Amino acid sequence: MTIHTQLQGDKARIKVSDRFDSGLYQEFKSAYTPLLDDKALQTIEIDISQVNYLDSGALGMLVLLNECAKNAKKTILLISIPGPVADVLKIANADKLFAINLPSGVKLDLHKQ
Repeated sequence: MTIHTQLQGDKARIKVSDRFDSGLYQEFKSAYTPLLDDKALQTIEIDISQVNYLDSGALGMLVLLNECAKNAKKTILLISIPGPVADVLKIANADKLFAINLPSGVKLDLHKQ
């Protein structure tokens, strides 16, 4: 399990790989907390292209991040979502909380069946 952070101008990208679950809480929080404090950053992208498992604990962490980002006037964008993870996000209606982009850059429409 690894989390990498990359800064690019007014954007930051947090890349999560393998399993994204509640066991990553401290590592994930340690990755995003300084980004929320960085006044130059406007957008935080969460790249989950290498995630093969996402549970309700991870969804909770994303919701918490989203709330903290709103308070810091930053945008959260989920990018590069693999099929099995997209299915979990569909069930959770995550599109109501996050901007979600597929690897191709196309916005994921979670309302289509």
